[in-house]
Amino acid sequence: MVVKVCRLAATALTAVFLGLLLAASAAGAELIVSVAASMTDVAQELKPLFEEAHPGVKVLFNFGSSGALQRQIEHGAPVDVFLSAAIEPVERLLKQGHVVPGSVRYVAGNRLVLIRPAAGAASSVDGWTSLADRAVRSVAIGNPHHVPAGIYGREALEALGLWEAILPKLVFAEDVRQVLHYVRTGAVDAGVVYATDAATSTGVQVVAEAPAGSHGPVIYPVARVQGSRHPQLADAFIAFLFTQEAREILARYGFSPVEGHESFPAGSP
Repeated sequence: MVVKVCRLAATALTAVFLGLLLAASAAGAELIVSVAASMTDVAQELKPLFEEAHPGVKVLFNFGSSGALQRQIEHGAPVDVFLSAAIEPVERLLKQGHVVPGSVRYVAGNRLVLIRPAAGAASSVDGWTSLADRAVRSVAIGNPHHVPAGIYGREALEALGLWEAILPKLVFAEDVRQVLHYVRTGAVDAGVVYATDAATSTGVQVVAEAPAGSHGPVIYPVARVQGSRHPQLADAFIAFLFTQEAREILARYGFSPVEGHESFPAGSP
C-alpha cells in the first residue's frame, strides 16, 4: 500500500514537474502563425487574448494568400501553425508530410460575394451577369493560381458562363484584401471577395452573393506545422480557436461554424 502511494505521489510530482518545464519553455516563446489574409481582423483581435492566457508568449502573424503561405512552408519557413482559407493547401502539405495529420481541424466557413465601390462610380454593376456589360471595364479577383477566393471566384464565374466573356477585364490580385482595396479606392468597377471582407469596409457595397452550388464550400482549416519549435503552444493556439471566446469573435466578423466538420475527414491523407 505504501509503495502504491509513493508511486502515485511520484506520478503527481512528475506531472507537476513537466508542467513547470512547459511553462518555463513557453516563457519568452514566439509562436509564428501563418494566416490567410481574409482572417486578418479576427487574428489581430485574438492575439492579445491568447497572449494574456499564456504569459511570456508572443504571437507573430504572417498574412498572405493561402497558396503563397503553403509554398513558404514547403520551402522550410519557420512556421508553427497554418490557418488556411481553403482545404487544398492543407491537403497538399499533409501529403508532403509538412503538417501533423491529427492536428488538422476546420475552424470556420465563409461566403463569396460580388462587390462594387460604395461611391457609386460603378452603378452599372447590379448583378453577376452585368459584369459582361460593356460599361463594366474592370473586375478584380484573387489570382486563381494561389488565392482561394480567386479559385472560388473562377468556379462561380464559370458556373454562370461568364469567365471567358470577362477574362479580358479581370485584374488579378495577390490576396483577397488587395481586391478589397482596389474596389474601395475605385481602381476597378467590381470585385469578388468573401462576405466577411466586405463587412469590414464602409467603402464597398455588396451587390450579390454567389449562387448556391456555383463554387466549392469555403472552409478554413488549421494545422500544426511539422517541426514546429513550440508544438505544445501550437496545439494550445489551435484549441483556443474553438473556445467560446474565439467563436464569438469569429461570428461577429461573419464567419460561420462548419457544422459537423470540426475535424478533418477520416479519409484525408
